[in-house]
Amino acid sequence: MKSIVVMSILLSSLFAHAGLAGDWTGFGYWTFKGEGDGVRCSPMTMKWSETKNTIAIESGFFDCELVAMHVYKTEWTIVDGKLFDESQKEVGSYNGTEFQVYMPSPNEKTTIAISAKREANHYDYQEVWFNEFEKVYVIEARFFTGGQ
Repeated sequence: MKSIVVMSILLSSLFAHAGLAGDWTGFGYWTFKGEGDGVRCSPMTMKWSETKNTIAIESGFFDCELVAMHVYKTEWTIVDGKLFDESQKEVGSYNGTEFQVYMPSPNEKTTIAISAKREANHYDYQEVWFNEFEKVYVIEARFFTGGQ
């Protein structure tokens, strides 16, 4: 019984400090301008990497029935929990379990907000493409371990 308790404590501390690095698979939904429940996305994959001073989305793919999205490498520098883009502009925050960032989209009138929150063997992900008038796309997902 003692070994089960010790193992449980060790695993809890491992997950508490694991961050987002690794290969992840999950499922979610993609909605357009708040119309209905959106389309189901399954599978969804993402690969993250981390160092002491950087965090990056290395790659990903969201297969969402009628629409799909390839995710390409994007990296941020971490300084005192703040995230900076390649031009050294502060764009978000990361504390080892919660990630928040704002970035431009291919459409200059739209901004992308990405958030991810790690808990145990999964993380919850949200990506919102928005402009000054509305949320254009909302992608919400849960990704499961494959993380380090």
